[in-house]
Amino acid sequence: MNLFIDTNIFLDFYHLSGADIEELHKLTALLEEGKIKLFMPQQLCEEFQRNRDNKIKDAMSEFKKASFKISFPAFSKLYPHYNELQELLKLANKKHAELYKNAMTDINSKALKADEVITELFSKAHIIETSNEIFSLAINRFRIGNPPGKKKVTIGDEINWECLLKEVPEKEDLYLVARDNDYSSPMDTDKFNAYLHHEWKKTKHSDVMFYKTLPDFFKENYPEIKLASDVKKSSLIESLAKSGTFASTHLAISKLSLIDNFSPDQVEQLIDIAEINNQVGWIIGDSDVKDFYKKLKIKYFDQISAESLDSLNTLLDDDEPETYEDVPF
Repeated sequence: MNLFIDTNIFLDFYHLSGADIEELHKLTALLEEGKIKLFMPQQLCEEFQRNRDNKIKDAMSEFKKASFKISFPAFSKLYPHYNELQELLKLANKKHAELYKNAMTDINSKALKADEVITELFSKAHIIETSNEIFSLAINRFRIGNPPGKKKVTIGDEINWECLLKEVPEKEDLYLVARDNDYSSPMDTDKFNAYLHHEWKKTKHSDVMFYKTLPDFFKENYPEIKLASDVKKSSLIESLAKSGTFASTHLAISKLSLIDNFSPDQVEQLIDIAEINNQVGWIIGDSDVKDFYKKLKIKYFDQISAESLDSLNTLLDDDEPETYEDVPF
């Protein structure tokens, strides 16, 4: 999957209403598993670095203004809770000041959690240098007035688009995430710009999938992934499903056995795999495979459907009652 994320999406992780950092962790995990290829023009990297401090400044300015205080009517001072509440307010303001100071220290040293995750993400991306050819094409796009871009002075969006046109393989779809309207349709900002869509199809012979936020992208393409750790689980389950030899089945089972928890849906999927893939079902009597599925049954028997439980009992040739507790997995 070819993915492009506009600069504003990364900058949102430093803002008051920014998405949770876990979204970036999920993205990093998908990159590591080879599920996606993140295209990142050098222009975008530089734009991010230029705007990071301004984005943080806006957020921290609002945060600094916060003050914990209450206007008390004169008669309330006679109540015993008045002094206690005053002390709590003083403590809250003190902690607020300490938090602000510590955050500013990490901001100035670029040690925020967002900094760490984004730096790692950038290191795993496919960086596209701004060649003279790309720069000339971007200038031409700007002068003609073709999207994307704000058509003022700079040509950042134009450079990014020309980079994508050059580097994304033909006949492969592009998944594009951008919050602002540079890539949106003037008629409906939730839809992709019609001119850019036509240009992409004509040039790359593929399609563009457009999203306004990273959560929207994950919801549509990876609904089973709630946490970054789910990426690894999904990848291993997929490996088991695609196993074409007994050896690869044993390898997948050995890795899956190291995982502590599965969702009920994942357990159902693992049972289906044993039923459908004979490279798994035919050796379910082998000690490692049987042990793995036996522990699934013991740990999740009350969380999966009766049909799946019956199927698992049949596979294991096992009618033992599921009454075990605290079985290590």
